[in-house]
Amino acid sequence: MKTGGFSFERGNLAKLLALPKYVLSVVVAWFVPRVPGRWVFGSGSGVGEGALAVARQLRRDEPEARITWLVADEAESERARAEGFEPVLRQSRAGYWATLRAGCIVVTHGLGDANRFGVMGGWVLQLWHGAPLKRLHLDSPVTTSVRGPAIVRSLLRRMVVVGTRQVDLYVAGSPLAAERLRSAFRVDPGRVQVLGDPRDDALAVELARGGVDSPSRDRLRALLGDAGAAISERAEILLYAPTWRDGEPDPATTSGEDAARIHAVLDDLDAHLVIRSHPLGRGAYDALLSSARVHALGADLVRDITPLLGAFDTAITDYSSIAVDFALTGRPIVWFAPDLEHYEQTRGLYEPLAVTTGGRIERDWQSVAERMRALRPGTVDRRAAEAETRALAARFHRYPEGGAAARVLAEVRRLRLPDHELVAPNAVFFESFYGRQITCNPLALDREIARRAPEITRYWSVIDERQAVPDGAVPVLVGGREWAAVRRVAPLLVVNDWLRGGFRRRRGQTVLQTWHGTMLKHLALGRPNVGLRTRLAIRRESRRWSLMLSQNPHSTAVFRESYAFPGEILETGYPRDDRLARAMIGTERNPIEVLRARAALGVPPEVSVLVYAPTWRDGGVTLVDDLDVRRLAEELGDDWVVVARGHTRTHAFGRYGGRVIDASQHPDVNDAILAADLLVTDYSSIMFDAAVARVPLVFFVPDLAAYRDRERGFTFDFEREAPGPLLAERAAVVAHARELRAEGSRATWVVDSAGAAEAWRARFAPHDDGHAAERVVDALVDRAALPSGA
Repeated sequence: MKTGGFSFERGNLAKLLALPKYVLSVVVAWFVPRVPGRWVFGSGSGVGEGALAVARQLRRDEPEARITWLVADEAESERARAEGFEPVLRQSRAGYWATLRAGCIVVTHGLGDANRFGVMGGWVLQLWHGAPLKRLHLDSPVTTSVRGPAIVRSLLRRMVVVGTRQVDLYVAGSPLAAERLRSAFRVDPGRVQVLGDPRDDALAVELARGGVDSPSRDRLRALLGDAGAAISERAEILLYAPTWRDGEPDPATTSGEDAARIHAVLDDLDAHLVIRSHPLGRGAYDALLSSARVHALGADLVRDITPLLGAFDTAITDYSSIAVDFALTGRPIVWFAPDLEHYEQTRGLYEPLAVTTGGRIERDWQSVAERMRALRPGTVDRRAAEAETRALAARFHRYPEGGAAARVLAEVRRLRLPDHELVAPNAVFFESFYGRQITCNPLALDREIARRAPEITRYWSVIDERQAVPDGAVPVLVGGREWAAVRRVAPLLVVNDWLRGGFRRRRGQTVLQTWHGTMLKHLALGRPNVGLRTRLAIRRESRRWSLMLSQNPHSTAVFRESYAFPGEILETGYPRDDRLARAMIGTERNPIEVLRARAALGVPPEVSVLVYAPTWRDGGVTLVDDLDVRRLAEELGDDWVVVARGHTRTHAFGRYGGRVIDASQHPDVNDAILAADLLVTDYSSIMFDAAVARVPLVFFVPDLAAYRDRERGFTFDFEREAPGPLLAERAAVVAHARELRAEGSRATWVVDSAGAAEAWRARFAPHDDGHAAERVVDALVDRAALPSGA
């Protein structure tokens, strides 16, 4: 495959050589003001892609906007003028000046779509050019490759990261695509918004009209000239659109025998095949093109193929994002990947291709020909393939109805509002575990504040669009413009961990640090061997807090010492444990609440439940599964189900199925506590919450000496005061569980002869009576910390 002289390595070398220009441009950008009404558009595909859809929408919405399209040559200039845009050569001085002065810069492939040296300090919108199937940017070693010593590669990587952070908004078509873009560009979740892909708008509108006879089919015939005119109205039209391989030979090159097979199938089906090479390269398809039923549709005829996809009845492709666009049609896709293993090892895919395709992948032209024949209209195979296509569309298109360009422009305008217009004046900001979960004390306080003052706007920090926030609350993605504005403007912030991100508490703003558990292990300044830099960071962080929340006197004392916190500590009990306290009838858990918790976890009512909830370890995020939950479930037998709950800072256990349930992502850990007949942990603060519900505890601590003496150390004599046995072998855990079941103690608080369990509860849960959230909100009202209404 010929690539027109471009490769990632050559492009990366050019970036390194241009480093002095980048530095100079940063200085110049400080002194040149940007003009709000000026827009610059550019695309690696010319005048097309999502940039064209957005530019057209902008022209309709704001006729007075000045739209400049940065072009590579005169042919693109003509297309831009035909659309009513001002064309300017991208690499010229005029291109630099237009980019430097633009209020908004819109690109589809990268900053090079505009003038690279003029983007510094500009507001950049990155639309990308299709849903990511193959690995992109920093996720693939190919895309950031360059020859030279390690220092050169390191410098390039730093330049790439700096470049990705110049983009203010990346646009994705679905949460799955957004997740991959965030990974590829190493940006905070809030920099990527799921708004739909503008390049699919025209296709979506056409499909909404129904039928194959469409404007795109007529346009396709016109583009193919006399050959297109010969295509009958009833003929099937198939598209072959392979992706680009960075200069490597095309593995799908056809022999004469292969071409003969394809020609025979096309004759039998009364079908035509249109070959669409990638714009950066053209494959060797002479043998295929020898038939009047096979046509070339290169970038010289049409740069942007997406608006024409409605013309095709079937698509044949490999790893191209065209497959995702075409999925909107609901028509069959033939996945043809002759170099699958090599491509996975070099460029890489975000998931096994079999997952994307539904399992079927053709590896040579002979099997492609057989698949084409099997997918003739009306067959069972065709209906099955159409179902697979619809499933693919459901994964990658949140807005299949189109309208993405309008949503993108609306979001750009919204995000550029000043803070006081972007954020409601009576705002409360909630964040739990850095936005990873909607849970813990902030969630309990959200419910109480919503009950008392429903007029208050409640913003929740999230890292993913798929997270469900409480009814009436507004999700804000971590690191985004709105997220930062809410933190600056909200009169009250409720968090359970560090604020990070350079936050500074302004005058009149209250930050309630609820924390996330009573501590067994040392925290912050109390940890061994804390360096000066860390000590300064800890003290700086604790100065951001106005109030702290404590579950018990022990926590109050540790907070004072570990965070050197000089402010007020509200020792009220934990709001997150209110549900546990209210589930108690005397010293027993309410059976109805137990059944509800089990149903929420998917646990059958007739079995016993062992919950394994270890904490994390310093030095990494490797999952702690010293107990080996799979083997544990096997050894316990059919009478038990194991519910595994990983810490928020670790990986989840994985969906084992059978008698192991991974509840790591379950929204409420209280379900696991209430469902448990036995709770096994190591050093997790869940041991203190379990005391509220009087759940029997076992401590699986094979690394006790190392954890106590070398990692964190304990804030009290854990070995003497623990309210359950300290075990080091899985067999001992199994024996203890079986003994518990034999005694029929399914929901009781096991008390040893010394009364350690009740002493534990009295010491660490003295205030947890089911009304802690009410007391905390009362305290906020008394201190005028709520915005209004409570």
